[in-house]
Amino acid sequence: MSGAMGLFSGVKGLFDSAKAAREQKRLLNEKKAEEAAWFRRNYYGNYMDSSAARAAMKRVEKTLHNHNKQNRAYEKITGATPELTLARNRQALNSMENVVTNLAAQDDARKNQIESIHRQNVNALNNAELAQLNMQEQQAAQSAAGGFNLLNNALLGATWGKEK
Repeated sequence: MSGAMGLFSGVKGLFDSAKAAREQKRLLNEKKAEEAAWFRRNYYGNYMDSSAARAAMKRVEKTLHNHNKQNRAYEKITGATPELTLARNRQALNSMENVVTNLAAQDDARKNQIESIHRQNVNALNNAELAQLNMQEQQAAQSAAGGFNLLNNALLGATWGKEK
């Protein structure tokens, strides 16, 4: 009777272990999908839509507007030549170009940081999956050994052809 209970307990443990492994695998796949979605959303998102980039562009726009306004006033007061006005406007455009270049550099740095975080997360998820597979392999080996022991005990305990 105890052999049958041991066999039942071993089989039940095997099924429970398989159920837990499936749940772990489902959770791991869910985390991988969340990580991939996070990466796509952040890496491929338009940096110019960010509040920092919009604020910087708004400041540049306001500065250019004020600069043009000052140029028109300066032109009226001093009677500046069109060439001088163009030179002053070119200077303002260079400032805008610098801001846009800085925003592009910030976007590159942001993408590098997102890519680095993504690689760390993927490595952690892969390590978790590897640990899960190793655990399943150990459990399978233990179950097999337990099954062999039960079979061995059953065979050794059997009375082969002997009558009681």
